[in-house]
Amino acid sequence: MPPFAGQLQVAETGDARALSIDGEHWEIQFRFAGDAVDNRSNQRGSDKQANKYTAVATLTSTGLQRHQLHPIFDIDAVGVVIDRLFDWISHSSLPYPAIDRFEYWLLDQSGGKPLALLNSCISAEEIGPPAARPTWMAMPAAQLQIEETTDHATSYVPPVNARLESLVAERAGPSPRAAWFDRAETVTTGFPPCLVSEDWAQDEHDRLCQLYIRRLAPRLLMLQELAHADRQRLEQAARENALDVDRFYRLYPEVIDQKLLKVLRVEARLRRAAEPVSS
Repeated sequence: MPPFAGQLQVAETGDARALSIDGEHWEIQFRFAGDAVDNRSNQRGSDKQANKYTAVATLTSTGLQRHQLHPIFDIDAVGVVIDRLFDWISHSSLPYPAIDRFEYWLLDQSGGKPLALLNSCISAEEIGPPAARPTWMAMPAAQLQIEETTDHATSYVPPVNARLESLVAERAGPSPRAAWFDRAETVTTGFPPCLVSEDWAQDEHDRLCQLYIRRLAPRLLMLQELAHADRQRLEQAARENALDVDRFYRLYPEVIDQKLLKVLRVEARLRRAAEPVSS
């Protein structure tokens, strides 16, 4: 982050891990010493490159596909790890518990309240130096299209995503500040449940924020600490994007309106079935 695109599922064992954004498509990666590979071409890797991950297999609903491996790898050892992760993923329940307890928030210049989430991590050791100029980014319009009912036909207007991004930057001020919080020891009140403040003084600013949150709702429903009322309103907002609901549904920790989400998932499958098959 930013931008927030959902909660990543991670399964780890030794020097390997499996990552998924939707619980269906997984990339299995193996860690290697970056400088070892660099030395093969007489190039020394930096300390920051000492540990890298490379994809060694892909797991989807159609099965496990192993990739061709670099000669540096022990094929048999990597194969054992792939099988171990495959077995774990196949028999474990999703979503996995969220374990990020430290959060880095952009602060409102007026009052210093949390304005938008910038980053998160599991342990205090992962917290790096403060950003020189902390900046929040929305998911770009190329990845998250947001339709407006307002008629802007007479002139070009930037996408909702970009305009909200600018509004957040304005509220952060000319010298933006950010701070880390330990959510395990911090009172939870005051943190925007949808990861960006919904408290806007002007109606137009509030409209843009709500348009963004409504479009992001199928992804926000992956959050595991949502209050009942927030989850309920996000489920209602998500009805506008049935395809995304069906994609991320397996990672929802709770569902308030089972009937609604079932209808949306059926709609998504019917829409996919009606799509023309490419030759």
